[in-house]
Amino acid sequence: MTTRSPAPAGRPRATASAVKSSIRNRAVWLVAAAAFAVEMAVSGRYGYDRDELYFLAAGRHLAWGYVDQPSLTPLLARIDALLTGDTLVGLRALPALGLAALVLLTAAMARELGAGRGGQLLAALATACCAEYLGAMHELTTTPVDFVGWAATLLAVTKLLRRRDPRWWIAVGGLAGLGMDAKWNIGFLVAALGLGFAVTPAARPLLRSRHLACAAVLFAVLAAPDVAWQVLHDWPNVAVFGHLNQQAWQNRILYWPIQVAYTSIALVPLWVGGIRWALRDARLRVVGVAAVTVIVAQFVLGGKGYYPGGIYTFCFAAGATALSGRPLRRRAVVYCAAAAVSAVIALPLLPAAALARFPVQKVNYDLGEEIGWPSQVALVARVYDALPAPERAAAAVVTSNYGEAGAVDRYGAALGLPPADSGANSYWLWGPPPARDTVAVAVNVNPALLRRWFSSVRVAAVYRNGLGVSDDEEGAVIYVAVGLRAPWTTAWPDFRDYS
Repeated sequence: MTTRSPAPAGRPRATASAVKSSIRNRAVWLVAAAAFAVEMAVSGRYGYDRDELYFLAAGRHLAWGYVDQPSLTPLLARIDALLTGDTLVGLRALPALGLAALVLLTAAMARELGAGRGGQLLAALATACCAEYLGAMHELTTTPVDFVGWAATLLAVTKLLRRRDPRWWIAVGGLAGLGMDAKWNIGFLVAALGLGFAVTPAARPLLRSRHLACAAVLFAVLAAPDVAWQVLHDWPNVAVFGHLNQQAWQNRILYWPIQVAYTSIALVPLWVGGIRWALRDARLRVVGVAAVTVIVAQFVLGGKGYYPGGIYTFCFAAGATALSGRPLRRRAVVYCAAAAVSAVIALPLLPAAALARFPVQKVNYDLGEEIGWPSQVALVARVYDALPAPERAAAAVVTSNYGEAGAVDRYGAALGLPPADSGANSYWLWGPPPARDTVAVAVNVNPALLRRWFSSVRVAAVYRNGLGVSDDEEGAVIYVAVGLRAPWTTAWPDFRDYS
């Protein structure tokens, strides 16, 4: 199989057009289309994930930042809701397009690295068959946007290193800055690339360029709005990080098995080989070092297993390039077979009721969180409607987490419920309930907290999803709390839960 020599230095183009001009392999486009089609085929099964409900709510409260994330994903959720009529399938089209973009970006990296048509196709297949990408690109959360940001930035870095044209720094800075508007996670990639340049003598001349300074300014300008918002709100993200850090040791124990399971065991030799191949290249060692750094750093810091997921796009591209000249058909078949198996866990392929017998949500937590939101809101509405008229007229719906609040906001209006209030993350900032509301229909709220601020608290209902599926909402208790002891402005600080 022939390989392609690096393209001559030229004027950098926008990454999107670069992808299109770099990939002249129809098979790669077919893989991208097939990946999109698979995601869309199951996009309407089950229901919204709790994070999606939260982002829809955040999109109705547009801001430069939020307690637990920057502004880009809520903005995308808002735009999508306006364009698609606020439908589940419409919302899921965005991450499905993100998976197609990952396929194209990875294939473009492989071509830039010198892979022939077969190598590009293998890189595209690996990305489409990666269990982590299949699962993560099913829901609109910060993760799909983060992964696309990593892949686009890595393509720009690859072009910078291969073409030796410092003008590509502008694309690197701009894309990484946009990634920061989705999730701060891409900051680890930026830092790791800095280390890679520091230990790679052949790449250091690229650092002596005014374009690097311009890229740094662009990156800072794009990242600034969320940082400014955090400063003005006393850094609530620090409290969120502190809560996440409580799981650090559990994350470390599971971390390396997750790297194997999430990418798929069939793909481990490809991405490991890709890192090894990059480390041996005098210039691409920059990204090889960055790949090792971000993967190891997340283990050391106790990060969740999917945090370094974006780096595997480059690893797949490099691994496919390293295999150029070898028979690839058998590998492609193995990748597809592995994807068919992992899709049962990564995607909602099983009937929802089957999750009670085959609890795949123990591996893919998000599947269980797509179950039962409309029925839970219907139960809340029945409790609300059963209140005596004077109490109902002064009743707020208060929830313990943003998924419950987002579900009430998504489905509750049609059932006569008021907008939800919650102490969870940015929902706390959108509160408190109206001053006139001295009664609360409280979903899963700590009863001790309710008794501190209400004269009477009783259990009104216990939620069951009816499928026997064990998830975070199964067994949620709905309370009716009457007789608010102080104004909400006084009580509301006690309800805050940044986690």
